[in-house]
Amino acid sequence: MAVVLVAAVAAALAPINSDFYHVWIYNDPQTNEELHEEVMIDMFMAHTSGFFWGQIIALILGAFLAARVRGMPRALGSAVCAGLLLAAVDFAVAWQSSAGIRQRIAWWTENHPGFLPTDPLSDGGFHHVLAVGLASFPVAAIAGVGLGTLITPLLRLPAVVVAILAVLAAVPYGAFAAVSGWFAAAADGEPMALFVLLALLPPAAVTPSAVRTAIGDHGDAFTNTMLVSGVGWALLLLIAGLLARRRRSRSGR
Repeated sequence: MAVVLVAAVAAALAPINSDFYHVWIYNDPQTNEELHEEVMIDMFMAHTSGFFWGQIIALILGAFLAARVRGMPRALGSAVCAGLLLAAVDFAVAWQSSAGIRQRIAWWTENHPGFLPTDPLSDGGFHHVLAVGLASFPVAAIAGVGLGTLITPLLRLPAVVVAILAVLAAVPYGAFAAVSGWFAAAADGEPMALFVLLALLPPAAVTPSAVRTAIGDHGDAFTNTMLVSGVGWALLLLIAGLLARRRRSRSGR
C-alpha cells in the first residue's frame, strides 16, 4: 500500500514540479539568467517529485512496523529496507514522469549552446540533492520506528482509526512544512532563522534544497541541514521510544 501511494504521489506531482518556476517563483522569465534558473529549478524539482510526502509516508510506515514487528532491531532492519524501497520507487516514477523536462533541456542545449551545462543531469548539485533526498527516506522510516515505539498503545487501536489519526496528523503538518519550505526557498539571503526552521521541520528542506542548489545559492547547506536534522530527529525519537518502552515494562510488572 505504501509503495503504491508513494508512486501515485510522485507521478501526480511531477507535472506540477516540471513547471515549478513559472507557478511559484516568477511567471515571466525573460533574461538569460532567469531562463537559466527556470530550466535548472524545474529539472531539480521534477526529478525530486514526491520526496516530501514520500518521506512522511516512510515515517508513518516505520511507526506501523514498530507496532507490528517484534523487537526494535528487527523493526529497524525492516524500516531501513522499506525506506530504501520507497526511495527507489519514488525516484523511478519521478524519473519516468520527468521525460518532458529532459526533452526541454535537450532542446535548450542544442539550440542555445553554452546556455546550460553540457549535461545538466551530471551536475554535482543535482546529485547532491538526489543523494540527500533519497537517503532521507530510510532515515524517516527509522524515525518512524522511534515514534511508533513511543505511541505503541495508540497504534493498537483499530486500523481504520489509526489510519484516520495518521492522516489528520500528517496532512496539517505536511502543509505547514511545505509552506515553510516555500518561504525558505523564496527568501533573500541565508539568515540563520531559515536554518533553524529547516532543522525543526526537516521535510520542509526538500523544496529549498532543490531550488537553492539549482541556482547555486548555498543549496548544499540546505540539503545538509535536512539530512543532519533528519538523523537528529530519528535519534531523539528512538531514545524517547526506548524510554517509553522501558517505563511501560516496569509499570506492567
